[in-house]
Amino acid sequence: MRDKLFEIKGLKTYFQIGGKTAKAVDGVDFDIYKGEILGVVGESGSGKSVSLLSLIQLIPNPPGEVTDGEIIFKGETIFNGQELRKIKAIPQYRFFNQMNASQRTGFAFLFMTVWLILHLVLPIPGVIPFLGSMILMVGLVYFLFFNSPRKSHERSFREKMYTRMRQIRGSEIAMIFQEPMTSLNPVYTIGMQVIESLKPKSFGEMTKDRVIDLAASFRRSTWRNKLKVSGIAAVLFLFFGQLGAGWSFLVSQMVTQFLTGGLLPLILGLLVVGLDKLISNDYRNANQALRNAGIKLLDQVGISSPETRLSDYPHQFSGGMRQRVMIAMALAKKPSLLIADEPTTALDVTIQAQILELMKEIKDLREDAAIVLITHDLAVIAETCERVIVMYGGKIQEVAEVIELFENPLHPYTQGLLNSIPRPELQKKERLQAIRGMVPNILNLPVGCKFCTRCDVKLDKCDTVEPDLVEVEPGHFTRCHLPIDAMAEKKLQGGNSPEAVQN
Repeated sequence: MRDKLFEIKGLKTYFQIGGKTAKAVDGVDFDIYKGEILGVVGESGSGKSVSLLSLIQLIPNPPGEVTDGEIIFKGETIFNGQELRKIKAIPQYRFFNQMNASQRTGFAFLFMTVWLILHLVLPIPGVIPFLGSMILMVGLVYFLFFNSPRKSHERSFREKMYTRMRQIRGSEIAMIFQEPMTSLNPVYTIGMQVIESLKPKSFGEMTKDRVIDLAASFRRSTWRNKLKVSGIAAVLFLFFGQLGAGWSFLVSQMVTQFLTGGLLPLILGLLVVGLDKLISNDYRNANQALRNAGIKLLDQVGISSPETRLSDYPHQFSGGMRQRVMIAMALAKKPSLLIADEPTTALDVTIQAQILELMKEIKDLREDAAIVLITHDLAVIAETCERVIVMYGGKIQEVAEVIELFENPLHPYTQGLLNSIPRPELQKKERLQAIRGMVPNILNLPVGCKFCTRCDVKLDKCDTVEPDLVEVEPGHFTRCHLPIDAMAEKKLQGGNSPEAVQN
């Protein structure tokens, strides 16, 4: 039995939208084991990405908040919803908790108005006593009407949790986001971004790196190119100088402007070379070691000529190459957990296959590392994963090993997903069996089973009673009121296998 890397118990993440609560993730339980590739599949809005973002505490707050549950990493509790519930049980305000927000604001203004009237009735001579009285009034208003012990406790709780999670994210967890086209910074070279993922640098260190790069470029440049740049600069300086001088055309002035413009690039280049001489050899050696590590990472993810490509910018890479760079950056710290959120969505089929093959190679290189693959594509799951979580409506609907899930899907939603996959091995043409209806609005989910509005085999109680997630076979969990026999009857005709779906 593999050791658990992450344990997630009763995880809930809610968003406040227009005064309503959206239950994006509502009571999710699952484990991530060392060395496994776990797939999380479902339609858009099912809660796949939010679940994993909640796991690593990257939910924007507000409007979102991880409100309950427990997150355990290698035996250490990172988030404890029970502790948060105790904090939320503390009265929100120190006084007048029965007031709503508008009443509280109104009484605060009334208090300040009475205070000012007292100043008019009982005038206090001098500016300093008056200012002191105003400061005292503001302090009293805050203390009486807006002082919140709950907020201070909750702020302390979350800051402690975020601090620990930042430490873990920086060394133990890495994430590959959906859009390789926009995840890289367009104004920095690939090398700078890869090296930054290896060792975050201060502004001063980044300036030193820039000086080293510019000095190297200046030295590599031929005298012909240097004179060409100087000539262009001289002409531009002369043109704008005469424009500013009202086209005086004085010979001495024109000669001065031309020489100044021509010498300026050379002076700046020599200045950069001089600054480069001031940088210590120790820093150069450390920087070269980081550069070599960056070259090794790019080579590891299959980017050819990594020594030269380090100096390229993101726009010089194809979509597949950018995704490889993102994977290289994610692997920089040798994380225990790699989360890939739709890593092949924006790529063509050939590049998708290459990226999936690369992820399997990475898994082979680091046997203890776990990979979580978030996708809506069951073919990707069949090709890559060992275990699958099927999500819908913010809840887990089915969990099983890949082969078990494809050959014996029990939940109607899982069966619907599998039925909607084209199967080229069939001799006769048939219409794809799409799941009827639309994904329900997350602000208005059904009371009972979340899938009941689209299910063809629902029972009467499905509308009002939510089923539990139960283990029907070892390692195979499902959330459905239907008896096991009835579930089995709904399986795909002719069965399914991961190999068939891959093809």
